Amino acid sequence: MCAQKSIAQNNKRPQPDDEFNLREILAKYLHYWPVFLLFTIITMIGAYAFHMVTKPVYDIKATLLLQDDSQTNDIKSSLQSMGISGSPKSFENDVEVLNSRRLITNVVSDLKLWVSYKVVDDHLKKDIYGDECPITFSLLRPGVKLDQKITIVIKNAYSFSLKTSGQSDDDGESYGFNSDVTTAAGLWQITPTRNLAKYIGTTIIIQLADPQTVVADVQHGLEVALKDKLESSAVDISYKDQIPKRGQDIVNNLISSYNKLQVDDKNARTKTKLDFIDKRLDSLSVDLNYAEKQVEQYRASHGITDIQSQSNSYLQSAQVNDAKLVDVNIQLRVINDIENYINSPNVTDKTVPSTIGINDPNLVSLVQSYVDQQRQRSSLLATTPEKNPAFDPINKQIATTRSAIRENINNIKSSLQVTRSELLNYGSKYRSSIASIPGEDRELEALKRLQVSKEALYNLLLQKREEAALDYASTLSNAQTVDVAYVIPPKASKALVPFAAALVLGLLIPAGLIYLRDIVKNKITSRRSIEKALPVPISGEIEEGDLRSPIVTDAENDKVSFMLVEQFRSLRTQLHYLHNNDSKGRVTLLASSVAGEGKSFVASNLGIALATAGKRTIILELNLYRPVMAQLFNLPESHPGMSNYLNWESLKEEVIQNTVTYRNLDVITSGQFIPNFSELLDRKRIEILLDWLRLHYDHILIDTSPLQVIGDASIVARLCDITLYVIRKNFTSKAELSYINNLCVEHQLPSMSIVFNGVDSVKETYKDYFNTKG
Repeated sequence: MCAQKSIAQNNKRPQPDDEFNLREILAKYLHYWPVFLLFTIITMIGAYAFHMVTKPVYDIKATLLLQDDSQTNDIKSSLQSMGISGSPKSFENDVEVLNSRRLITNVVSDLKLWVSYKVVDDHLKKDIYGDECPITFSLLRPGVKLDQKITIVIKNAYSFSLKTSGQSDDDGESYGFNSDVTTAAGLWQITPTRNLAKYIGTTIIIQLADPQTVVADVQHGLEVALKDKLESSAVDISYKDQIPKRGQDIVNNLISSYNKLQVDDKNARTKTKLDFIDKRLDSLSVDLNYAEKQVEQYRASHGITDIQSQSNSYLQSAQVNDAKLVDVNIQLRVINDIENYINSPNVTDKTVPSTIGINDPNLVSLVQSYVDQQRQRSSLLATTPEKNPAFDPINKQIATTRSAIRENINNIKSSLQVTRSELLNYGSKYRSSIASIPGEDRELEALKRLQVSKEALYNLLLQKREEAALDYASTLSNAQTVDVAYVIPPKASKALVPFAAALVLGLLIPAGLIYLRDIVKNKITSRRSIEKALPVPISGEIEEGDLRSPIVTDAENDKVSFMLVEQFRSLRTQLHYLHNNDSKGRVTLLASSVAGEGKSFVASNLGIALATAGKRTIILELNLYRPVMAQLFNLPESHPGMSNYLNWESLKEEVIQNTVTYRNLDVITSGQFIPNFSELLDRKRIEILLDWLRLHYDHILIDTSPLQVIGDASIVARLCDITLYVIRKNFTSKAELSYINNLCVEHQLPSMSIVFNGVDSVKETYKDYFNTKG
């Protein structure tokens, strides 16, 4: 129950392992401050050497303004004229061109960057470039391997000597300037410059490199980017070089090569456009002539001069013809009415037909006369019988007039019918002509539309040809140089970067080594490791010290011993709280996982601390395999001990030995070795001994064998009140923590707490009190 209560209480306390303890970490690494100092000195020396050897790197900048020439593009203009907008120009393509291998290859070739020169002065090599060079190297024919180093010595204004490795300045073969020289690099010659006189007697190193490698290096160091992808077409060009003049030449030559490439590409596109326009104009000229002839032939074959005028004429003629036809029809209807009236047997009851519309006056007169005669006869009938001879004259007149009217009607009728037939024919002809006009107009318009489209396209191509010819004559690029290449001096702060890096490395390297050492050792190195893995408290910490004797009180004037004495006194106080009672006979089990963790050291010195406090204390040594108590307290090894008592060879009073040096402290040593010691521990006799000791002693400390080796501690644990489990720093493996945790969880040991042995006083800063005066 005690063990369960202790574990439960410790499970409820805060877990300090989750907290970042910077003070503890710094204390751990400050212990190795000489190592940090050594590595810092070494890295600083390296940084100083790097600073002296490394040349400063200069930033070369330039700005280029790209212009959008798409507004002059023929296709775009044509699309815009039809209300279709084209896509804006992508300046990212120009950025890629500026950074392309093709363009940089031209730069490397123009500036001959695959050749570099160094002058040797007092065994130091100095780069020279451009106008500073006393010579110019020209490769006439490359050799099998271009990556070569050529060393020459300028003898005078006319000759130089070629050195090979191991030769002195006077041993090399002499050659004249501008003369051909053959080496592994190929056939080459050297031309002097106006600076040659300054370098007579000087050694010059000519370093040749593979041009493709140089192109890759230049391309890697070049940065081309748009200032603002959305609102600006300005391009920033930057390059880093140890020789500022060379860097400026590279950037300026890159811009010149880009402008030349743009002009050449533009002229090539324009020339292709001109050739296409010329071919198209020739084809359109033939098509246009054919379309014009078709319009001409159609007008001639259909007698068309003006479709609109002819259409109006046909409409007017048809209207006149229709009016005449209406008039003839009216006259025919009137004639028919008159004929019906004349042919009627009894006209007295009929209405006299109208003669309106009759243009023949004779017929009108005859009809009027006939009407009068009929009226006269009707008047006579009113007074005279019809058969009266008086009717004869009037009847004859009527008959004669009727006959004349009939003859006249026949003549007029025949004439009107002929006229009517002719008018009908004219009307049909006019309607046919009017009906054919839309078709002819449509066909003519189609021919004219083809002619107009060909003519418009022909005129457009003529205009575009003139524009292309003007554009072809232009040699201006679409890019404008805002800032030519300029040099930005290196910042003074950059010189401090190697030293800052050296300082960081001087701290990180030893810290990493220490960290890796801790990982490889896999040992418990801190209190946090124990608190993180185990749910039990750490009741005491014992400092690692170089002692003359395992008994710390043997050298009380020694500073380290004094601190250890105080630590065991602190553990004595903690033991009082762990037992949590004031009764006598407190049984404390001291256990460990493996041998060498200091369990016997803690038991012996804790016993002395309890005895010096006036507590009657006895130490029971149950470690039969590695007994140490007789040696520690200068006791006779032949004296009977626990094995003799348990084996019924001695009485309990006979095995107890008093330590003469330490009052109130008795010891029962392990005794003689017997093979069945574990079986003896499991008998009732050990319980009888502990019960008797509880009555006569305040504290009983039991020093057992390591649990991972021999399980004696597990046998006697049931008879103990608490357990002090010893863990030694930098000795106990982290793998043992899992084993100890299982002991806790399974309650195999009563009320366990940890004694952390072998801690470092430098890292345990809470012990600074003992090192402070006053």
